[in-house]
Amino acid sequence: MFRPSVLRPLTMVAAAAVLVSFAVLSYALGAIGWDAWKPVDVVWMNGIGILFAAVLWRLGAVRAVATPQSLTVRNIVRTRTFAWPEIFGVSYRAASGQPWPVLDLADGTTYAVMAIQTADGARGAAAAERLRRLVDTYGTHDGSDN
Repeated sequence: MFRPSVLRPLTMVAAAAVLVSFAVLSYALGAIGWDAWKPVDVVWMNGIGILFAAVLWRLGAVRAVATPQSLTVRNIVRTRTFAWPEIFGVSYRAASGQPWPVLDLADGTTYAVMAIQTADGARGAAAAERLRRLVDTYGTHDGSDN
């Protein structure tokens, strides 16, 4: 399994902090007796806090899971599973500012693997190399459909 080591703890702490901050703020605005602050505003304020916290939580939940049959990549919005023959290769150029590896797919498209990140430094580079080796090991695409 591939997971970011720097991003994950930061986003989990940030999600909790945002949730608590919005709850405290919504309570405090009511406690000071601000006339414009109504009960519906408390609901909206906490709803927005929950939404922001959920986005941060999902950002920290990115991962990639490799099995002998496939690679499942969960990014922020979408989760996709690729059979190994669908993956031609892995592009990762951390020195050029690329934040994460990109899968080169048989259909000519690419797909980001956000679970491996440049921010992880040497750990990220080693994870990208491990993913390349997995593609070389399990990928059986011979290129005959080109």
